[in-house]
Amino acid sequence: MNPSPSIPARTLRIAALALACTVVSILVLLSHHPTVSGAAGAQEIHAEMVRLGAKDRLVHGALTAILALMAGALAVFDSAFGLPRPFSGGAGGLYRLGCVLLGVAMLFDGFFLPAMATAFLHAPPSEAALVQLIMRAVGIVIQEFSKAGLLCQCAAMLAWAYAAVVHRPVLPGWRWCAVLGAAAGLLPAAGILAGDVVLTPHSLVLIVGVHAAWYLAAAAAMYRAGLAAASVPVRYCAG
Repeated sequence: MNPSPSIPARTLRIAALALACTVVSILVLLSHHPTVSGAAGAQEIHAEMVRLGAKDRLVHGALTAILALMAGALAVFDSAFGLPRPFSGGAGGLYRLGCVLLGVAMLFDGFFLPAMATAFLHAPPSEAALVQLIMRAVGIVIQEFSKAGLLCQCAAMLAWAYAAVVHRPVLPGWRWCAVLGAAAGLLPAAGILAGDVVLTPHSLVLIVGVHAAWYLAAAAAMYRAGLAAASVPVRYCAG
């Protein structure tokens, strides 16, 4: 099976470097995710959310942009894999769906909730209960969209891993992509589906940390393919 010859070597290398850099960036941003702590009542929670609003917007805006970059880099990876349909495009479509779901959750978490807390910071008691109810409902939406997005990404990694084992692409390092893709797809998905898991910045760091091993393997495979394509334009070196 031949990989797609239409991908320039420079594009492969740029996508590889972009993927590696975004993986590191997303882990750093998640480790600095603002959290409301030390607040007891609803009024104190709202005040803390207002205080952290600027940092919240910065972190979640950056995370949303990083998701778009990762989706673009993995679209190049999907093409470079050279798999037949439905594997070609199917796994990439799942991954992009996961990014969209996570992006929606981040927009709610980083922009909607702080804005709502600011608008109703000094709301009278008659409105405070309703505001708190709405914010809790939005929190549930954020959790469910985040879980669904991560599960879509896990499914995409499993699809790439399965396709690699079945079709044995000539992309360098495909075996590592298959092994790490299976682990990165199964372990976080099992944790999310095992019970009533509440996603926190710490648990997200763990999940993305497991995914990071596969991301770096995919980045290394694309970079090696780019080097091989530059030296042998017609074919990539088998890995």
